[in-house]
Formats: sequence, structure tokens, C-alpha cells
Amino acid sequence: MSEGATDDRVPVYNWADIPAVAYGDIPVRGFRGDGVGVAYSELHPGAEMKPPHSHDFEQIFMILQGRVRLHLAEEVHECGPGTVVRIPPGVEHWVEAPRPEDGVAINLDIFAPVREDFAGLTAYQTDRFAAP
Repeated sequence: MSEGATDDRVPVYNWADIPAVAYGDIPVRGFRGDGVGVAYSELHPGAEMKPPHSHDFEQIFMILQGRVRLHLAEEVHECGPGTVVRIPPGVEHWVEAPRPEDGVAINLDIFAPVREDFAGLTAYQTDRFAAP
């Protein structure tokens, strides 16, 4: 990770170097810009997942590796590598943990605007952000 908070250089990061925060059984790494937040999550077989929930902001859900089942309201979607889904504000959703035969799934979520609870996930960032 390169530093750059005190000059005009743009910091560059790697997911492997970003500290993970445990959300129950799920290690999550976060990254943000002025108006968007990104969460990189490792979903392990047998992990306790977040219960059904909704929020008042948009979410883009992606699977980069592995397989999971995504529940959107009354719909269920089998999601493998390359799957990308827009979850509109207010839609109840949740993900089942991967099956043992599918191994670890890597999930990337994009949130707009930045979630208030991202402060702990992105405290490592040395970027200069616009004033709110």
C-alpha cells in the first residue's frame, strides 16, 4: 500500500493488505470513495450469514469466486462467478452460505451512497475525501 495523505499522490491499495473486520463469521474488507463504498467478503461454507434485511440505499452484489444462493424478496437466484445483481433500496435480501462442495465464495458489494457503518472498515485509508 502506498502512502499519500500529505501530498498529491493517489494511494494504491491491494485487497490482501486491507485489514478485515469480522461481521459474525464473515471477514469483510472495505474501501470507499466520496460517494460509494465497496465491501469484499469471504463467505465460507457453514458460516452464519446475515439474516434477511433491507436498507434505504442501493447495493450492487457480485460473486467473483464460488457459488451462493441469493434471496431477493420472494425470488431465489443461484449465483456463480461473474454474477452481478442490483438490489434496489427497500428490497429484503439475504445470502445462504456456500455449500461445502462449492468452497469459499468471494462476494463484492458496492453501496451508494457510502454506508455510515463503513467508518470502521475504511479507517486505514489515507485518501482525502470531499467534505460531506
